Parts: sequence; C-alpha cells; structure tokens
Amino acid sequence: MQKPQRTKSAKTVKNQIKALFLGLLLLTGYSQQALSQASAPSPAQGLRIAFLTDIHVSPGAVSEPNLEKIVSEINTGHYDFAVVTGDVSNSGLDTELITVHRILSKLTIPYHIVPGNHETNWSESACQTFLRLWGNDRFVFTSGPFLFVGFNTGPFLKMGDGHVKEEDVHWLQTTLKSNATGKTVISLSHYPLGDGLDNWYEITDILKQYNTRLVLCGHGHRLSRHNFDGLPGIMGRAALITGSDIPGYNILVLRNDSAYVFEKRIDQPESPAFAAFALNDPSPILKDKQSIARPDTSINAANPITTLYHRQDSASIFTGVTSITQDNAVYANSKGEVISIDPITNKINWRNQYTGSIYSTPVYADNIIAFGTIDGLIHGVDAKTGREKWHLDTKTPAISEGLTADGYVYIGSGSSFYKIRLKDGLLTWKNDSATNQLQAKPTLSPDKETIVFGAWDTHLYCLDTKTGQLRWKWDNGKSQRLYSPGNTVPAIAGNKVFIVAPDRYMTAIDLTTGKTIWRDNSRRVRESMGISADGTTVFAKTMNDTLIAVPTESSSFKIRWETNAGFGYEHNPCPILENNGIVYTGTKNGLFIAVDANTGKVLREHKAGNSSINKITADKEGNIWISLIEGSLFQYKKL
Repeated sequence: MQKPQRTKSAKTVKNQIKALFLGLLLLTGYSQQALSQASAPSPAQGLRIAFLTDIHVSPGAVSEPNLEKIVSEINTGHYDFAVVTGDVSNSGLDTELITVHRILSKLTIPYHIVPGNHETNWSESACQTFLRLWGNDRFVFTSGPFLFVGFNTGPFLKMGDGHVKEEDVHWLQTTLKSNATGKTVISLSHYPLGDGLDNWYEITDILKQYNTRLVLCGHGHRLSRHNFDGLPGIMGRAALITGSDIPGYNILVLRNDSAYVFEKRIDQPESPAFAAFALNDPSPILKDKQSIARPDTSINAANPITTLYHRQDSASIFTGVTSITQDNAVYANSKGEVISIDPITNKINWRNQYTGSIYSTPVYADNIIAFGTIDGLIHGVDAKTGREKWHLDTKTPAISEGLTADGYVYIGSGSSFYKIRLKDGLLTWKNDSATNQLQAKPTLSPDKETIVFGAWDTHLYCLDTKTGQLRWKWDNGKSQRLYSPGNTVPAIAGNKVFIVAPDRYMTAIDLTTGKTIWRDNSRRVRESMGISADGTTVFAKTMNDTLIAVPTESSSFKIRWETNAGFGYEHNPCPILENNGIVYTGTKNGLFIAVDANTGKVLREHKAGNSSINKITADKEGNIWISLIEGSLFQYKKL
C-alpha cells in the first residue's frame, strides 16, 4: 500500500521542529552527528556494554541485593560484556569481596574488573584476595575495532592520592605498543586521570601516544563528563547515589565512530543519552579545560637542599629506608625485592626476592634485618650478605613495621602480634587480642615494660612485653572500622599515650589504665604525628596546611605552636620525625618540609617528587633519608 503524501506545509513544520530540536541540543554541547542517533541503539547495533562502578557491597546490607538486581537485569539486557571500575567492596574485607565475586559470577556475559581504593587501601589481605578471586588487577582485551585497557590506581594500604605503580606504568606502555595499532583505545580505571591520582600525567602522556578516544572511571559516584588532559572522560554513577533509593548502573554503546552513554535505573526505562559524541570529535566532552596543573618544582630553587644520594627504582616503594652504616641502606619495593644499597658507590650490596609487594619497612639490630612479607612470613636476614638466617610462618599477611629492642623484634602480622628473638627467630610469645589487620609500627614505653599498637578493628592495644598479656585496650567509641588507629604510630611520654586517628581527634590516654585523659578535634589531625627526642612535645600534621606542636606534660590539649606550611589538603600518614631540633614531615604530593622544633618556623620546603613520602629517617651522621611511592630514594644532607 502506497504511503499517503504529506502536504508541503506539514513537511515545513516537521523540518522547523527538527531544526529547533537539533539547535537546542547543539547549544548544550553535543555534535550533530552524534545527536542524530542519540536514542538508545538496538542491541544489534555496535557494542553494548554494562558499565558498573562504586558498588560498595557489604554482606547483609542493602548493597548486596542491589547488586543481585543489577546483575539480573544485565542478564536480560542484550549486552556484549560488562566492565567494573572498582570500589566493589565497602572496606576491603574478604567477606565483601567474596560476596561481590559470587554475585558477579552470575553474569551470563564476560566481565572485566579493576579494583578501587576501597579494595587497595583497607585490604585485610594486602590486596591478595582480589587477585585470588579475579586473577589480576589489570586487563587488556579487544572487541571489534576497540582495545580496552584497565589498570589499578591504588592507593596501596595507606591514605594518600591514588598512584599507578611504576611497573604498571611500564606495562601500560608496552601493552599499548604491542596491541594498539589500528585500534581505538578505551582506558578504564577507578580514579579519574586528574586530581587525586598523583601520576596522572604519566598515564595521559602514554594514552595520547595511541588512538585513545575515551576514558572511563569511577570514584565520584555521579555520572559526569570530564576532560582528562585532552582525553574525553566519563565518570560512571555508583550503584546507589545520594538522594535516591533506586540502584542503577551505566550503559556504554559504541557504534561506528560514535559513543553513547546512558544512565540505567533498575526496572525503569533507559534514560535519554547522557552523552553522545563522535569518537573522532570529542569536543562536546572536552569543552571544559582540565584545571589541574602538572607538577611544579620551581619551589626548589628558593629552598636549596643538598642531595647526597638519589636512586630511582623500576618499581614502586611502600617502605621506608633503614640506614645501617654509611655503605649499607636497606629498603623494599612493590616487586617483592628487599635491596641493600651502597650510597657511596651506588652499587647493590645484595638483593633478595620475595612474594608480592612488600609494605613492611625493614628494621635492624644485632646484624639482623627483620621484615614481613604478604605471604605471612616474618624474615630475619644477615644485614651484610642478605643470607636468610630464619623465618617464622604466621600464615597471615605481614605488612607491619617492626620494632627492635634488647635482642628481640616486636611485629604484627595479620591481626596477631609477635615477640621474636632476633638471633634465631625463636617465638617468645604471640598475642591474638586484635581482630583485624595490624599495620603501623608499635611503640615501646620508656621503661620497656609495655608496648602499644593500633589495629584496624577500632582499638588501640597495650601488652606486657615480658608475657605478651593484654594490659588494656582502648577505642574511640565509634564502631566504624575506618576510624581505627590502624595506621598511626603512637607516641609515649611520661605516663601518656598520644594518637591521631582518622576520626580527626588527637587523644591522650593513660598508659597505666588505658583511660582517656583528653580528646580534641579543634584541628583536623589525621594519622601523621611524631614526638620530640626529649619527649616534651608531640607534633601532628593537619589535613589543611598546618603543623602543630602540643606539650605532652599538660592535662588538657594545648598548642605550643601552630604553623601554616601551605601544603594544602593533606592525608598522607607519613610519621613525623624530630632530629637535632628540626621537625621533618612529608606530604601526599612529595613535598618535604623542615621546620624549627622550638618555634615552628619553616626552614625548607622541597619538592622531592609528586607521590606520597612513605617515611623519613635519620642516619647516624644526622643526614635524612626519604622514600616516595614513585620509586625514589633520597639522602639529604642534614640542615
């Protein structure tokens, strides 16, 4: 049957409406080519991808059935595959990851996953459970003309900015070089490739060498468009967003040379395209310039500091440096190597290979280097030769830094705390009072009768050093595990224990009874603190610009001095060091700061790199060692 002819006036009206519609949409920043196809394509057209991020599952919470519903709907939605860009767990617990894996395994399509900061920052397995369940923390695959590449952005078992490990940067470069020819590259990660990821510029520089046309990420929970250093980016919505009780996810459709992004709420029709653009013309996404600047080291010209030694490792570094003698300094890296270097000749004295990344800073006494590894072993090796003298199998990840005293090493592994004889590895005692990961270095009381440490179970513990028996445990009254004093090194002076935890309080606790003496949150302190050599002052770094000095003898919180050091927003847990009257601290973006211990006057601000400073130590000559996550070691001449 022949279709009836439209009148000329009807055509005119239709064209006018169409022109008006396209004009309005173009004003919002979409290209005409993309908008001509901005409704949801049929399943047969192009690639249809379910894009999940920020699921934050806790078993028994509403997040668990929400993910079940999402998976069930995806299975009926004619998708080619799914991608998941991290924060699948709420606090990195194994039970959470196992639950997510069980539910995602119900997908009837392939899926590809990378971890988020909730998997890497608070992992109770030192990130091993994610690898065991999913096989890897990065991926690369092709589908049609597209190459998808996903990678881990950390951060790794400590607060601070995200970071792509040095070996993963190398992997990304070699993977794209080998596989990207003739392909359109789509990058996936949890962190956006901008503010919050300290080495974002390394990643965008690599991606821009190839035909990268889209960057997908999570972390911000809201569906949004981004300009990542000239690369078009889409941040996906979380499974549950503030102000809504309807779970959802994102849809990415790639058809011909165009991309379409949709928000999908469970049991509701697909929304109109949130973003639609030609892959060879991403200008609608790039209309806003990226505001974050590349690292600037110009401050160093005005703050001269003498570098005695510098080493750049091929892997990332999560430990501090232990200086033993002038020709022997020891550290460990993310490839599982413990390395002894000679700073005088710049040669390797010895190098030992272990399983997985090492987070436990090696400690030294009596010619023994002691440290833990994530396969649950605590090792004792000869400091001169690296030859292993003993190891103790704890069967749980050992990420804590130990403490040596009187021929013993005190160290945490998993949720247990150990006293081990250094000369032969003989276990003296073990305490199992804690119920979650031990991470930070413990602190010995001046009389050496008690030892204090925190755990990621909300508690601070005090043990008898002779028997290992619990004397007391303390908590801040909050049940939230992420407020635990798990990664703060306690300070002890007189009969008080001082801590700063993620709850933003500085707290003084009676060493004998474990009772709270005072708590103060007038300054936003968090995890980073230290104590003067004479025990009269506790130093802490706030989350915005400021260092404070607090007298230890007072029965209430008081300020001795307060200095605005201008470092901006800050949450790196690097312990503060006082040495020879100078206080040293380090930031999440590699700023090394020295201030006068008596007055708080800033003496030096030196840009050592752009990643977190792990630890600051002094050698016997008073020179200062620092290490950065980006794989750098520095020895600075004492001021």
